[in-house]
Amino acid sequence: MYRKKLIFAAAFISILFFGMAITTLGSIVPELKEKFQMNEISLGVVFTILPLGILLGSLLFGPICDRFGYKILLAGACFSMCIGFEGIAFASSKNILNLCIFLFGFGGGIINGATSALIADISETRKGANLSILGVFFGLGALLMPLILGFLEKIFSYEIIVSAVGWGTCAIGIFYLLISYPAPKISGHYPIKKSISLLKDSTLLLIAFFLFFSKCI
Repeated sequence: MYRKKLIFAAAFISILFFGMAITTLGSIVPELKEKFQMNEISLGVVFTILPLGILLGSLLFGPICDRFGYKILLAGACFSMCIGFEGIAFASSKNILNLCIFLFGFGGGIINGATSALIADISETRKGANLSILGVFFGLGALLMPLILGFLEKIFSYEIIVSAVGWGTCAIGIFYLLISYPAPKISGHYPIKKSISLLKDSTLLLIAFFLFFSKCI
């Protein structure tokens, strides 16, 4: 039997880290530009890879959690974000940096979608309020990362700060492995044809469009 308070805590903290992830790149652009000798085109590639990762993660989380549940999905997403944070901190080449940024976005996209779905699944009442709180934690994370970098930049290098945040996401991933969740919604084969038919729903696509770009802006 799952415990709602533990799930709420894990979801709120992990979405906070996703909010921090969204603003990390923008906060350390000067450092990355100097470290990797990037021009404007190279920076543009970096900032394109992140939303592509988020988009892919946002597309894949639904079928996976419906079929296999939330545990491995959410833990894996946190570990993916951890690799991304560590790569941004310590990557030795542009190619490794780009790969880590993709994993960064991919894990974040899963966290963004799966935590919302999980909170909705376990909220018998106050579903809208609980999802709003989830959004508040995302906003706090987005504000927190620039503040942390600003306050600590004279004490620690950006690599140390980003790496520390990355290990925080790893800790949340381990926590996700230790708690219980609602059972998967689909016990047999996943209805692929039915899922593909949803792509024809213009209302659903419009909502997805606004939700995706609301997280990327």
